[in-house]
Amino acid sequence: MPIRSLAAFVLLVLLPNACSTATAKDEEGTAYPALVASMQTLQDEQKRFTASNQLPQTLDFDRNGRVTIRQLSLDGYPGNTYVRARFHYQNNTGRPVLRALISLDVLDARGEMVASQVSVCIFPTPRAIHDGTFFADELRTQTHGAHEISGWTWRLTCKAEFMESEDEATDGGSR
Repeated sequence: MPIRSLAAFVLLVLLPNACSTATAKDEEGTAYPALVASMQTLQDEQKRFTASNQLPQTLDFDRNGRVTIRQLSLDGYPGNTYVRARFHYQNNTGRPVLRALISLDVLDARGEMVASQVSVCIFPTPRAIHDGTFFADELRTQTHGAHEISGWTWRLTCKAEFMESEDEATDGGSR
């Protein structure tokens, strides 16, 4: 019994004192003021980015197909921020597409490319993306801090590579 009484006494006396001890966080508001400020700046830019990009966006690429962006966001955290785009590619070229290369680029305020990621839209079997067929994917491209300077932007590009016609495939080199 005396050990339990001592433990209860220590618990009753020390616990309130431990809980009332001021920490650096309590005195300054946060232990990481620079990180909090960076996060607030990022959140402000995320709001601006979302407000300035109406969705869905449909982009027609002359003789290469159509890309519809369904989701577009500025994501991440300070030091690791990226543009994320979820999209689908539609072959509306009238020809079978072997593969389509969709690129999401981040551009600085001068219009120079900071970073780029490419999605290769290809079926895992050797068959074409036929006219009217859709292919969905997601791209994430780092901003490398470009989003912190007013005037930065992004772009999406598309380049289709076409299947050989069946006549060319069967006649190729047989003569």
